Amino acid sequence: MPVNPMNFSVARGGWLPHVAALAQHRCATPALAAIAFADSSFLPVPPDMLLVPMALLRPERLRRLLVICIVASVLGAVLGYLIGYWLWDLVGVPLVEFYGYRDAFSVYQSMVGEWGVWIIIAKAFTPIPFKIAAIGAGVAAMDPLTFITAALVGRALHFAMVGVAVVLFGDRFMAMVERFERQLAVVSVLALAAAGVALALR
Repeated sequence: MPVNPMNFSVARGGWLPHVAALAQHRCATPALAAIAFADSSFLPVPPDMLLVPMALLRPERLRRLLVICIVASVLGAVLGYLIGYWLWDLVGVPLVEFYGYRDAFSVYQSMVGEWGVWIIIAKAFTPIPFKIAAIGAGVAAMDPLTFITAALVGRALHFAMVGVAVVLFGDRFMAMVERFERQLAVVSVLALAAAGVALALR
């Protein structure tokens, strides 16, 4: 039987009510835009983490949320480009080193210089952080208008894929979350702890 995501706003116990409350909070949309902007320029917090629960709990707002993510992400990509173009030594190098892409960045930069728009668009299908693509485009002095166009297409593809996944699998996903809520919470905590240990040992 299909599950109505809105029903989870009154789920009994656990953390789902908190997610529901966050998705319906008056500051949720500005927060989503801010995260999408920051993810394309300097912060390692993908907007999908907030976009997906917001879309699942408020499916009638999916299109609006996708547009917000696309626009904010492209604006953030412009900042990432400027970091690579003007602030590479001061800001770009520390960011690339922080994300562990120092060794591969020169290769990626040359790919941006050679393939340009196609590399930026292809980023929608790869795990490489989009901020790295934006900074690399700036370092390679890619034509700004071409970069913005490619970023728009690439970000639109990425968030469109997220939107399709929400539409096709949203109800089943939320049903699974409700059934395995406690187990998922434990796994999430363990994953965060493992990530913290890995960063500490670097």
